[in-house]
Amino acid sequence: MNLALASLSDNLVYAATGVMALAMLAHAGAWAFTRERRSAALAERRLAARVRQPAVAVAASGDGTRQADVAVATLDPLETQDGLDSVTAGSSPDDEATRAYRSDVLARIGVALTILATLLLGAGVLTRGLAAERVPWSNLYEFTISGAFVIAVGYLALLRPLRLGFLGLPVTGFLLVALGIAVVIFYTPVSGLIPALQSYWLALHVSAAVLATGVFTIGALTSLLQLLKGRQERRAAQGVPGGYLAQLPSAAALERIAYRLNAFAFPIWTFALIAGAIWAAAAWGRYWGWDPKETWMFITWVCYAAYLHARATAGWRDKVAWIGLAAYGALLFNLIGVNFLLPGLHSYAGV
Repeated sequence: MNLALASLSDNLVYAATGVMALAMLAHAGAWAFTRERRSAALAERRLAARVRQPAVAVAASGDGTRQADVAVATLDPLETQDGLDSVTAGSSPDDEATRAYRSDVLARIGVALTILATLLLGAGVLTRGLAAERVPWSNLYEFTISGAFVIAVGYLALLRPLRLGFLGLPVTGFLLVALGIAVVIFYTPVSGLIPALQSYWLALHVSAAVLATGVFTIGALTSLLQLLKGRQERRAAQGVPGGYLAQLPSAAALERIAYRLNAFAFPIWTFALIAGAIWAAAAWGRYWGWDPKETWMFITWVCYAAYLHARATAGWRDKVAWIGLAAYGALLFNLIGVNFLLPGLHSYAGV
């Protein structure tokens, strides 16, 4: 083991956590300016609707004068939020452009800081492995920082293809919490592998689990936003302003993104499950022993299979987000809860 590299790895992870916090603040600022822009537009529409009065035309005739009300179209101040990005009546184009510019600049800064944090975190994971002279996935601390790295890379890789800019704040917020828990609660000094883990199956099984977990996490965040957006759309139909959620894509679009992510990760999780069984046969002489970790990994697989099945079943499309979040809850319990509450052969938390 190389203690100098181990110390470098710790410092890189700390630095990545700090930069991720700055990225989250930048994305929060971008959301705030977007909300300010929408709120200003809504206020101006309401003001315009209040001050408009029915016009009265006075027509002169030989007998005297008569008045005729002329109907004037009024503007619904609580119309849906989709049109609030445009410059509205009475608004200043310069103010609107300034708000849009600030929001865009902060969003770009957030992405740049996320890239920097991802590079630092990747270097931290790499130096951890070099320090231990093995793959850095033998305990819960290493699994968490590796999973956070996969989430960050996945988000950045899909940012343009799937237009995931709206996930900047949720993803960076989640990563900040995950890294904070990793360094404060899950941290484990560099050590060697126990005999049961000294196998090439560690790289195959755990890498697949880390990759699937990262993609499932992005899918779960999208499903959560889908539920919130769906509620906002129903409230908007009743005339209630949408606030921050108005800037998100439609609930239907969010549902499609979540499905693509979960459908991509499911076969990877399936491979991790099968690889784990093969590894168990090599290490303990049996493919399956209903160990808590094995059991909850299978429960997670069943939950995501139910999600995919429900998504393809008529009448269940509006419920799949809840099933997806329940499946992600099972995944989190498998990764964290089992290590602390249900000790078994796979209790490698190291804390």
